[in-house]
Amino acid sequence: MASPLVSLLLIGICCLALVQESMAVCCATKEEVTFTMERGNCKDVGGYAVSRDTCELLICADGLAQVGMFCGRGSCNVFGCNCDGGCLEGDWSRTFAERYEIYGVKVIKVNRMSPY
Repeated sequence: MASPLVSLLLIGICCLALVQESMAVCCATKEEVTFTMERGNCKDVGGYAVSRDTCELLICADGLAQVGMFCGRGSCNVFGCNCDGGCLEGDWSRTFAERYEIYGVKVIKVNRMSPY
């Protein structure tokens, strides 16, 4: 009869063989959007002025200003992965422009920033 340690190792190896792949979804990507507005001011959409006519803002995929360090629906680990509820979804700057159409937002430049 095999020792209990060998049996446990064999069971562990079999379990690992059944797990094909483990992948954590990370929500650390954000976009820096440079834009102009026909009405209102930068703060109305969560941004800040970089010149008299130009605003900037960090957004998540849902087109809203980034809150905190990551773009998860809920809390994330320190690397921005395994966020409760997954990542915020949308079409980034396009969603931003549509969301704030009432202010006449025109996107000038987009810089998608991903740490990976």
